[in-house]
Amino acid sequence: MLSDQERATLRDIEDRMLADDPAWAEAFDVTAARVARQRAHEMAFHLVAVVVWTVMAALMVAAGAPGPAVFFAALTGLSVWLIRRLRRSARTDTAAV
Repeated sequence: MLSDQERATLRDIEDRMLADDPAWAEAFDVTAARVARQRAHEMAFHLVAVVVWTVMAALMVAAGAPGPAVFFAALTGLSVWLIRRLRRSARTDTAAV
């Protein structure tokens, strides 16, 4: 955590860099937008995966195949864990900004 004086110094440096070369500073905004889009695509992929793996696990249970059902349930758990990790990472990234 930065102190008030450090934050003021950082803002001053950012303002001077922006004044010196606006295109260079704008490149960071473009990169941040690209990362946000990529994270949204990853999140959507994992949400679809959770639905697919859950349906597959249910079908395997209905078919009487416990081995594959456990496998698909594990994939569901992995996808849920990845979604939680992505959300936590997104909160950490936005809190740092």
